Amino acid sequence: MIFRQALPQEINFIFSEGYKEWSKTRTFEQYCSDNAKEDVYGTRYVLDVDNEIVSSLIILKLKDIIEKKAYGIGSVLTPKIYAGQGYATELLKNCIQKEQEDSFIFLYSDINPEFYKRFNFKILPTKFQRYEKSVCMVYCNDLNWNELLYCSIDSIPNYF
Repeated sequence: MIFRQALPQEINFIFSEGYKEWSKTRTFEQYCSDNAKEDVYGTRYVLDVDNEIVSSLIILKLKDIIEKKAYGIGSVLTPKIYAGQGYATELLKNCIQKEQEDSFIFLYSDINPEFYKRFNFKILPTKFQRYEKSVCMVYCNDLNWNELLYCSIDSIPNYF
């Protein structure tokens, strides 16, 4: 099992798998165009098993919050044939370790948030929730969490 950055030639596969989950009435071309914009300020990572991508995600560099670095994790995806084998868990562990400095790591959960709570992501209070179907969560130390609670909703990144 290898944790690494996605290669340019793998992006089309990653987008085609993502399109199956998040097309949102867009054409495949529109979906690719929308997602390619994230590559300007993000890095895609994969978990590679025997030269097969078994899970992928993107880490986005966001605007600093209370003078701390902020990141977003998006497009967490495991192709259906590899689902339930712990690959997304392994990929997330590697990504969190990579960005584990004094920072915030946000994500919007479209699945049961309990999955992300296992990694110590916390659900933000209701006053920070903007979307009915996606729960905003953050990974940070306790000091940063307590400071974040005094911020306005404008400090919290929109869905990415």
